[in-house]
Amino acid sequence: MTTEHESKERQGSEAGKRSTGKMTVEEAGRRGGERTAETRGHEFYQSIGRKGGEVVSRDKQHMSSIGRKGGEAVSRDRAHMALIGQKGGEARSRHFKQQQAEKKSGQAPAESPTVKPSASAESRGFAKKTGNEQEKAG
Repeated sequence: MTTEHESKERQGSEAGKRSTGKMTVEEAGRRGGERTAETRGHEFYQSIGRKGGEVVSRDKQHMSSIGRKGGEAVSRDRAHMALIGQKGGEARSRHFKQQQAEKKSGQAPAESPTVKPSASAESRGFAKKTGNEQEKAG
């Protein structure tokens, strides 16, 4: 014969939950989350998410890992890769044709708003040459 305490304990463990009187831990957590959502609002959760994202983004190794995993996942979609390759080729062709037309008309080539270097030579560890050094090198 089982006692009332043992019966309650078995019911809680059978459902995979701990029982705390009349309410399970899961139920208490759900109710607390709902109450927090009602009182704090959407902005509260946005703030938490933003702060967490800022902390995670400081971990270069983690960011590298998730970037690599994302790139691998995207690259498996051959149709998507073909589409972005086609768009890139078309943009490059338009830019090249624009430069050729500007050369023929004598205009200075316009800066392309879509093509920008990722980093300057100096930020990648290359020293900037002065005017005298450039003359010697050339």
